[in-house]
Amino acid sequence: MNVRSNRIAAACAGMLIAPALVAVPAVADSGDGAPQLRKTTCETVTVEPAAFCRSSKRNVTQVTYYDKGDEINILDRYNNNRWTKAIVHVKGHSKKKFSSKGKKHRVVAGHYPEDRSIRVKVCTSWTKKAKCSGWSRYFAT
Repeated sequence: MNVRSNRIAAACAGMLIAPALVAVPAVADSGDGAPQLRKTTCETVTVEPAAFCRSSKRNVTQVTYYDKGDEINILDRYNNNRWTKAIVHVKGHSKKKFSSKGKKHRVVAGHYPEDRSIRVKVCTSWTKKAKCSGWSRYFAT
């Protein structure tokens, strides 16, 4: 990976996780300095088409759609040795499913039509027992 790719990946990762950190309550502290793992919770972000699942501060998976560049960003830092599943739905079109493909951060070009509404959903894996967020609300592109 060249220097430019590293900078882009770092910038995307920072933008990707920022909304989730604002929207999610802090991890409980057990008192001995070690955070307690909570049950996995899945939620949507209200300020943009984004959704995430997490069980601790570092155990998180997230999908975010960025209108600028028409990109789907998939963050897979969920420690379950499975690929994250991201689902994108453009109103009036079929749903598209994307995978993290084993990468911690993946950017997918969307190429969606203008003047449409879009929503997203994320799952911790592709298995039947995966935890999934609900759908984000529709956002105009």
